[in-house]
Amino acid sequence: MKKIIAFCSIVLVLVAVYVQDAEGYNRRIVVLPFYDESGYKGPWEIGVEVPTMLGDMLMDEYYYVVDMDSVLTIMGPPPKSKNIFARFFSIFSNKRNRQKIFTDSEILNFARQVNADYAIIGIVEKFTYKRTGGGEPMIGGYKSYTAQVQINQIRVLSVSNGAVLATVKGEDTKNSRGVGLELFGKPRRLDLEFYSLDSLDFGSKRFLNTLLGQATVEALNDAQKDIRNALTQPDNEWFVEKKFKVLSIETGVVTVNAGSADGLNAGDKFNVYASESNTLVGRINITTVWADHISKAEILSGQDEIRPNDYILPSR
Repeated sequence: MKKIIAFCSIVLVLVAVYVQDAEGYNRRIVVLPFYDESGYKGPWEIGVEVPTMLGDMLMDEYYYVVDMDSVLTIMGPPPKSKNIFARFFSIFSNKRNRQKIFTDSEILNFARQVNADYAIIGIVEKFTYKRTGGGEPMIGGYKSYTAQVQINQIRVLSVSNGAVLATVKGEDTKNSRGVGLELFGKPRRLDLEFYSLDSLDFGSKRFLNTLLGQATVEALNDAQKDIRNALTQPDNEWFVEKKFKVLSIETGVVTVNAGSADGLNAGDKFNVYASESNTLVGRINITTVWADHISKAEILSGQDEIRPNDYILPSR
């Protein structure tokens, strides 16, 4: 009985910590498994591993990314794995795994189940590591290696209204420098890397040091930059209608010309954009709604960049 009570206590503590951590962020993102159209036949589930790595890149003090285990749980059990003979013969087949295509409504439904503000889904188009060479290996030959990763149709959806905020992609190709010569069959470092690749854990330090790991990181890094840009784009319609601005700045606090008559409430968060360059310079959180068109807000970021007359837009 004591063991059961102790176990339950640990579970409750972990849940409390999880909830507290999640609530400390401003926006929640769910990155769903990607469709795998690469034809990759190795040991990794790249339709899961690649978006998981993308989520790790997006996670910071502002964006909370729902962990992939939770996502897979709400999406239901994965298809049954093939037996060893089916997997063996599939190596020599060009057939790609059948994957369920989710509608936008289903994607948004998954996102709402984990209280996400944004949903991201994409397609792994290429995930290859190839070797080319010639000559006589036991006397003298040459080899070169090329890794290519291409992720297309990465769509960012707003859960609140179902709008597609952006469609981005990420791709990168890494080549071994020059053509490596080998004498008397002696393997080079890249030979060992190539043949031992399947034994590595995806995302491990050793994997990241390989050509394929480097190409994966670069491709996802390009994608996450475009995703962040999409998430911080101003809401133009709101701005055209109500040009709300920073009136004054004190230490850590700003006054804005928006209030109760404009629908503001304590806890509302806004992005702050420079009046001249229209670039994002900070974020604020409404703490007190003083009047119809006056509110106070704490500065969450951009203390040294925000200036009077900078305009504010709702933080998506």
